[in-house]
Amino acid sequence: MSSLRVRFAIARHVLARLLPPLLGVVVYTVVAALLVRWEQRRAGLAVPDFQQTAYGLYTQLFFQPTEPFPVTRLARVVYWLTPGVGAILIAQGLLKVGASLFDLAARREMWVRIVSEQMREHIVVCGLGHVGYRVVEELRRLGEPIVAIEKREQDSFVETVRDLGIAVHVGDARRDELLLATGIARAKAVVCATDDDMANLEIALDAKRMNPAIRVVLRMFDQRLAAKVGGALELDQCFSTSAVAAPLIAIQAKERGVLSAYRLGDAIRVTAQLDVGRAAGQRVSELEDAAPCRVLGRVVSGAHVALRARDALARGERIVVDVDAADLRAVRAVIE
Repeated sequence: MSSLRVRFAIARHVLARLLPPLLGVVVYTVVAALLVRWEQRRAGLAVPDFQQTAYGLYTQLFFQPTEPFPVTRLARVVYWLTPGVGAILIAQGLLKVGASLFDLAARREMWVRIVSEQMREHIVVCGLGHVGYRVVEELRRLGEPIVAIEKREQDSFVETVRDLGIAVHVGDARRDELLLATGIARAKAVVCATDDDMANLEIALDAKRMNPAIRVVLRMFDQRLAAKVGGALELDQCFSTSAVAAPLIAIQAKERGVLSAYRLGDAIRVTAQLDVGRAAGQRVSELEDAAPCRVLGRVVSGAHVALRARDALARGERIVVDVDAADLRAVRAVIE
């Protein structure tokens, strides 16, 4: 998001806060000028033009009088009252702007609101526990604009996420006004990652109600409920963190070099990093024909290098492969 847009938004915010006192100055100046001129006409005195009278009262508001003290009673009362009215209006403006710009909590709240208002096609992350924070990290690596919500400032990653320059709303994401404040109506996706299944479900349903086109990713601890909810409510993705982690943990306990694991239907597939031994001299395309795997990358001297099907593998380098977990040992025997 452009920093220039944020600066303009802050300027608009300051002007909006100053607008009531400024309108007060205009209204008071006009009314007071009309009263003074009416009193002067009634007393048979020479009446200057309206601009001169208004300017005299305007300068009086700011303690810099340019006109002589009037001789009529009502005009004198107006001139006595004018500096006090000016002091009140100036104090009101300073308090409104100062509360927004000089108080840390108010300034942070203003920044979060302004940034959220500028967001378009962003991702809203609800919950900044361990899972939510990791999701934010990965989305940031992908270059996605993010707005976050967390109910508790303590025992969460709120400050860490703020330090990343991400707007964080503090409060219960089940409140419609807070969810709307994140720009949910303009967001492309929402990740419901709190530690409360029912809260996540409520947030998901509210997000769909506010933005039917939004993509919803829902975290649930109960694996069976996650499977049922995702289909029944037509949510885009419903996952259990334990179900996602379990295959990886199990295979890592059984096999070395496993980087990640995922389910594809009834099968579990893994990505694994293997040392090239027996496969030395083979081309990448030949290896993929000989073994039931797909080569995803090469690591030479600790650095990832470009992968081409015609490249010949060398002893000592490593390759990253995608393979069915059941075939991992067979593939390892061909490569290592």
